[in-house]
Amino acid sequence: MAYSNKIAEALARASESDKAEFAHFLSNNLDRDKADDARLRDYVAAFDRFAAPKQGEQF
Repeated sequence: MAYSNKIAEALARASESDKAEFAHFLSNNLDRDKADDARLRDYVAAFDRFAAPKQGEQF
Protein backbone atom coordinates (compact mmCIF):
# COMPACT_ATOMS: atom_id res chain seq x y z
CA MET A 1 0.00 0.00 0.00
CA ALA A 2 1.35 3.43 -0.91
CA TYR A 3 0.97 6.66 1.02
CA SER A 4 -2.56 7.99 0.83
CA ASN A 5 -1.41 11.53 1.59
CA LYS A 6 0.78 13.06 -1.12
CA ILE A 7 2.00 15.85 1.18
CA ALA A 8 3.20 13.28 3.73
CA GLU A 9 4.89 11.33 0.95
CA ALA A 10 6.68 14.44 -0.33
CA LEU A 11 7.85 15.35 3.18
CA ALA A 12 9.06 11.80 3.78
CA ARG A 13 11.16 11.94 0.61
CA ALA A 14 12.44 15.50 1.21
CA SER A 15 15.98 16.12 2.41
CA GLU A 16 16.61 17.86 5.72
CA SER A 17 17.70 20.98 3.84
CA ASP A 18 14.50 20.96 1.77
CA LYS A 19 12.44 20.69 4.96
CA ALA A 20 14.45 23.50 6.56
CA GLU A 21 13.88 25.68 3.49
CA PHE A 22 10.14 24.98 3.66
CA ALA A 23 10.17 25.77 7.40
CA HIS A 24 11.82 29.12 6.64
CA PHE A 25 9.18 29.84 4.02
CA LEU A 26 6.35 29.08 6.44
CA SER A 27 7.98 31.05 9.22
CA ASN A 28 8.54 34.08 6.98
CA ASN A 29 4.94 34.03 5.82
CA LEU A 30 3.05 32.90 8.94
CA ASP A 31 5.14 33.72 12.02
CA ARG A 32 6.70 37.05 11.14
CA ASP A 33 6.94 38.09 14.78
CA LYS A 34 8.07 34.70 16.13
CA ALA A 35 10.63 33.38 13.64
CA ASP A 36 13.65 31.89 15.43
CA ASP A 37 15.78 28.76 15.25
CA ALA A 38 13.70 26.88 17.82
CA ARG A 39 10.50 27.57 15.86
CA LEU A 40 12.14 26.34 12.65
CA ARG A 41 13.30 23.12 14.35
CA ASP A 42 9.74 22.65 15.63
CA TYR A 43 8.44 22.95 12.08
CA VAL A 44 10.91 20.40 10.72
CA ALA A 45 10.06 17.99 13.57
CA ALA A 46 6.37 18.45 12.78
CA PHE A 47 7.06 17.64 9.11
CA ASP A 48 8.78 14.42 10.19
CA ARG A 49 5.85 13.44 12.42
CA PHE A 50 3.36 14.23 9.65
CA ALA A 51 5.37 12.20 7.14
CA ALA A 52 5.71 9.15 9.37
CA PRO A 53 3.91 6.19 7.79
CA LYS A 54 0.55 5.36 9.28
CA GLN A 55 -0.56 1.78 9.83
CA GLY A 56 -0.46 -0.13 6.55
CA GLU A 57 1.37 2.57 4.60
CA GLN A 58 4.82 2.01 3.22
CA PHE A 59 7.31 3.64 0.97
